[in-house]
Amino acid sequence: MSRWKPAHAEAFDHAFRGVILIGFAALIIILWQTGDMLLYIAPNVVPYVVAASVVLLVLAVSQFRLAALSLWQRVIVCDCGHEHESDNADHNHERSNRLLRKVGVYGLFLLPLLLSAALPSTAFAGSLAVNKGMNMGASVPIDDGKADMELVELEGNVDPGLKELFRTQPYNLDYAKLGMLLYQQDTIEMKDQWFIEKLEAINRFVDNFQGKTITITGFVYRDKQLAGGQLIVGRMAMTHCIADIAPYGMIVELPDADAYPDDAWITVTGTIGKTQLGERQIMKIVATSIEEAQPSAVPYVYPDNDFASKI
Repeated sequence: MSRWKPAHAEAFDHAFRGVILIGFAALIIILWQTGDMLLYIAPNVVPYVVAASVVLLVLAVSQFRLAALSLWQRVIVCDCGHEHESDNADHNHERSNRLLRKVGVYGLFLLPLLLSAALPSTAFAGSLAVNKGMNMGASVPIDDGKADMELVELEGNVDPGLKELFRTQPYNLDYAKLGMLLYQQDTIEMKDQWFIEKLEAINRFVDNFQGKTITITGFVYRDKQLAGGQLIVGRMAMTHCIADIAPYGMIVELPDADAYPDDAWITVTGTIGKTQLGERQIMKIVATSIEEAQPSAVPYVYPDNDFASKI
């Protein structure tokens, strides 16, 4: 004969998985609503992560349904006087090992949820640059020995003198186009948009920008190769997520550089010059004014591979 008996263990497994899935979905939604998600992933990835939270909710509902269905399972009652489950019963030590495995697996999923609830959302700054090193844009060799290399001229309705000034090799055309745009500005503002691209363009054509006024806001960082009276004002750049962030910055020259502590945020206005770093020539800013600044809510900048098509 047969009857139905509660199967609480299996139902608990499904229900607990559903709770974990809801926890991750809720975490994504909270980060999205508060804006803290941009501390971990780039804006172009956000729609995919939000869509993933919907999938997680659907999976959670599925787990709760399985939990309800598994609350009752068939058992067999025989003449021997005790019950046998339709599945073969595990030995006690096997059940114990299975329990330990479940605790370990569930713990791996619960740990990030607990840490996200206990720890505040923070952004990385100069401390990460110590390990990754500061990127200061493309360098111009002091003597590359290729002065006779064939150069090409930018196409388009541009002042002939400006086109001649930014004649370059084919792989530099996009940065030449941006360089011409920056060259015509009274003050070059290193805002979040195209921060990396502007840094690259100025460094690739650093001779053209000598004496131009520029302003930049970022955190203070120091490198062992810097000369006295120099510091770096940098920003953290993110391509896809926090795992690929990298620091970018510009050398700033000022008399009282030691007065500004590492990781302090400042706004620097000055004129563009160039300096030698190792065997490279890169841009520098000769500061004319410095002000304390507050980091933005999302202190990262993002590369734009299609910037040239937007100019």
